[in-house]
Amino acid sequence: MARKTGDAAREAAREIGRVTVVRLTLYYLMAGVLLLCLSALIPHGPISPAPGQPPADMQGAISWFRGQVAVFPEGAPRWLDALLQMIAAFLLVLPLAFVYVRTRTRVKFDHSLVQTVIVLPIVVTAILVVVRDSLALAFSLAGIVAAVRFRNNLKESGDAVYIFGSIGIGFASGIHAISVAAVLSIVFVIVELALWKFDFSAEFERTFARLCLPSGADLADLPNLREKSSTPMPAADGADGDRTAVLRIYVDKVETARPAIEAVLARDAKRWTLERIGDGGQDPPLLTYRVRARKSVGLDELRDRLLREGAPHVVAADQVPPDS
Repeated sequence: MARKTGDAAREAAREIGRVTVVRLTLYYLMAGVLLLCLSALIPHGPISPAPGQPPADMQGAISWFRGQVAVFPEGAPRWLDALLQMIAAFLLVLPLAFVYVRTRTRVKFDHSLVQTVIVLPIVVTAILVVVRDSLALAFSLAGIVAAVRFRNNLKESGDAVYIFGSIGIGFASGIHAISVAAVLSIVFVIVELALWKFDFSAEFERTFARLCLPSGADLADLPNLREKSSTPMPAADGADGDRTAVLRIYVDKVETARPAIEAVLARDAKRWTLERIGDGGQDPPLLTYRVRARKSVGLDELRDRLLREGAPHVVAADQVPPDS
């Protein structure tokens, strides 16, 4: 029964992954078409008169099309040009926010960071449009920024990468390099989803086995590494020294969270049983499992994986001694 539940959960996770990739692909296609049309209708600078017939080469055909449809052949007003660049920054940074939400658990999610990632490139684009090639404005801006102080403690060091990515998109959009901003957005999304999918942030033993051992191999095949990696880490409360515990997992809905939870347990726990399902009352519903973690995983890592892979349905998880 547990095996069937685990297979169903893994299939559901694959379906979520497929939907995510399809939605991101369709979004980039639609955003690309929209930005191409806007850049043709509102060119950055003057356009030379287009000939009567489109040229045979691709570049000439694109220039001819822009000359035919441009609303401002002599170049758009500065405010309209700035608006176009800010729209481009906004469209290209939304996938970054989407990927952040997709790869974070409810516990690690920072809603203020999502707002910052979306708004920051728009502001950076507007600043670059104002500064342009003026050295005096650049120095004035540096003085203003130096006078503004703010502090925000990120929940994870990896969250800073999203800030730098949004700034990069804003810079590229502000200097009319929308193609560079688009490439940065796409590459950022692909790399972040790949790192999250293959879980290179896992403990050393699992990452080492994934990267350095043959496909399907395990650290159990290497006695010297097994001896070093199976030594339990000391715990403050003594619970992690033993791999058996009772896990209390708080979820939003039992029927949607249980398949994902039991898929992780079937993979990473040596033995597990469901002891209790609580309706939660005013608190979130509660699933109580008695588990014995595998040596290569440990209770702390098992709990982290339940939070990460059970998102967004797993709200929190804690452990108590098995005899409590």
